[in-house]
Amino acid sequence: MAIPFADRPAASIDPADLAEIAALALTTGEHTGAVYELSGPQSLTPTEELSVLGEVLGRDLRVRPVSTDAARAGMSRYGFPPEVVDAIMRRTLDGDRGSEVLPTAEKVLGRPARTFARWSRAHAAEFPRP
Repeated sequence: MAIPFADRPAASIDPADLAEIAALALTTGEHTGAVYELSGPQSLTPTEELSVLGEVLGRDLRVRPVSTDAARAGMSRYGFPPEVVDAIMRRTLDGDRGSEVLPTAEKVLGRPARTFARWSRAHAAEFPRP
């Protein structure tokens, strides 16, 4: 798979956890006016995520690096405005890509945040089979 910035870690949050936190914020009074910085429970590079996904799917998935110029061109081709492309590139290349694991999601949810492996298992059937 062609993946830009394959060596840059991120502490991605499971969309289901994000939805649950949003629902709590919108339906309970406990979070009124609160601002939360969220993360997932682990910081993984895209290469590591692809390895986990490959294990779950039982497939040999490999990273094909993408140059910075190709990543920039790809985002532009998909309609990203130039200022958004610049912001993504700056944030990623400066090392500020949200790689810090924060305790916020676990505190708000009252349980551990879901891992990337758990997300992969939950969505395995959605990936095309060769």
